[in-house]
Amino acid sequence: MISLSHKPYIREIAGSDTAVLFIHGILGTPEHFRDFIPLVPASWSIFNILLDGHGKTAKDFSHSSMEQWKSQVSRIMHHLSEQYDHVLIVAHSMGTLFALSEAVAHREKVRGLFLMAVPLKLFLRASAPLNSLKVIFDRVSEEDAVAVAARNAYSMEPSRKVWSYAGWLPRYMELFKEIKRTRGLLPLLDVPCYVFQSENDELVSMNTIRYLQGNRKVEVSVLRRSRHFYYHPEDYAYLLEGFQSFVERNLY
Repeated sequence: MISLSHKPYIREIAGSDTAVLFIHGILGTPEHFRDFIPLVPASWSIFNILLDGHGKTAKDFSHSSMEQWKSQVSRIMHHLSEQYDHVLIVAHSMGTLFALSEAVAHREKVRGLFLMAVPLKLFLRASAPLNSLKVIFDRVSEEDAVAVAARNAYSMEPSRKVWSYAGWLPRYMELFKEIKRTRGLLPLLDVPCYVFQSENDELVSMNTIRYLQGNRKVEVSVLRRSRHFYYHPEDYAYLLEGFQSFVERNLY
């Protein structure tokens, strides 16, 4: 089993014509895609990236920005579009916004998108901030599967200094603006896009599906017993089966 430990995982295969780009969400980690990587053919290259400011401290995250993340993803996509005939993008949460943007910008190279928890409309459930506080203050019970999943998806070092999180507000304000911008890009998307939304998502409204279904290239599946980070075992098996099918559709 590959251990990522909140670090990027890059596998470049000489002579490969296909690359898979994995993009995690805000506060997230390449670990989110741990179980997807073994399903990628050995002949394909993998770029499972870590966004700037992630995997470090709360202060490091505060000093990053949406523009840095977008520029980072754009640089990588520029490299992939020059080196590979086919690029597939797999993303979660905020990472799906970048995936959609790059699919529009590089429609001649991006052959498909596999997206989870696309946040085109937000809805905050009470459990979301509660689990965040459990993670931040390292108070997660191992019996609490939802909180454990949130902790595993969080790449920053926990800090008990509450004021160290004050600098996060601008990052979230930037996220809201990026969500609005991405909605406007949806009509321009012209590549196959497979989306998996969780019915009990604490952060993303199910009304997002209405935006997605306006594009004929988008196919939406609903995970009935899952949340933003937590996947019910049966839903997770279905998700991985969906990814396997996505890979098989793109074998050239």
